[in-house]
Amino acid sequence: MKTKIIVLMGAGMVWLFAGCASQPVSVAPVGPSSTGADHANGSGYLCVYSATQTHVIAENTYYYPHTSYTVYDDSGAVVKFVRNHTGSMDEAPALVMVPVGRYNVVAESDSYGRVTVPVVIEDGKTTVVHLDRNWSLGAKSTAVAIAKNLVHLPDGEAIGWKVN
Repeated sequence: MKTKIIVLMGAGMVWLFAGCASQPVSVAPVGPSSTGADHANGSGYLCVYSATQTHVIAENTYYYPHTSYTVYDDSGAVVKFVRNHTGSMDEAPALVMVPVGRYNVVAESDSYGRVTVPVVIEDGKTTVVHLDRNWSLGAKSTAVAIAKNLVHLPDGEAIGWKVN
């Protein structure tokens, strides 16, 4: 009888926890903008504007460094862990060199918490991922014209350029 109760409780807990699990966010791969190559050398660059954290340095002095993220290859192996800031007062995301290829970036988003974004790194180009809600496309007419070339989160927030 005791075993039956334990099994039923365990099954109920699995069902309960499965119901609490969040759905993964699925987006198209993000690649570099359509500008020309910067430096062709078998590597490209990655810049991720991950969510920011508030750091209070002194009274009424706040800094917002970007949160760390991890780059994985297609097999799930860690390629690079990026701290994404050099100190508690650094608000600029890191620009890191990554070999040409396809990767998955796992980072914090202001909209969805932890997300996985597939990225493509091209030779000498920079791939930029915007997860901090601060990306502006500029003039409205330009934004409408290029909107079809953007990758969006489910809420419509643009996070980067589609792979060409």
